[in-house]
Amino acid sequence: MSDCKKYKTLLIGLMDGELSPEEIHDVNKHLVKCELCRNEYDALSSAGMEIEKVTFAEPSEAELNRLWKAPYSRWTKNSGLLMILIGWLTLIVYAVVEALRDSQEPLFSRLAVAAVIIGFLVLLVNVLRERIITYKNDPYKEVER
Repeated sequence: MSDCKKYKTLLIGLMDGELSPEEIHDVNKHLVKCELCRNEYDALSSAGMEIEKVTFAEPSEAELNRLWKAPYSRWTKNSGLLMILIGWLTLIVYAVVEALRDSQEPLFSRLAVAAVIIGFLVLLVNVLRERIITYKNDPYKEVER
């Protein structure tokens, strides 16, 4: 029975062809002798065959094109990006106002907040500039999916 534990862990490997020739021989030898493991192997095999019968319908090319060009998907993507950008900018403005309004705040923390804000704005402007340049010169923008 303790041997069965060892062999039951190898049954899936046997079905998937992942065992070495020695392990295959060893498991097959055990299956000839042990009816319990043989029944489990048969049950796993039949379940595996049933799973292989399951197919998924692939969407047609027309359906993929319709989804790709759907204004709703573009609108949700762009509105999500816009909300993230507005949220970040709101947080940055709030941090600046709070840092300037609180005169008891140490100079170091004010400079740290200013550095983060300036760094974010520089990166934002750089990304936007690169996107605009890339969009103007993109040779693939006219290519349809």
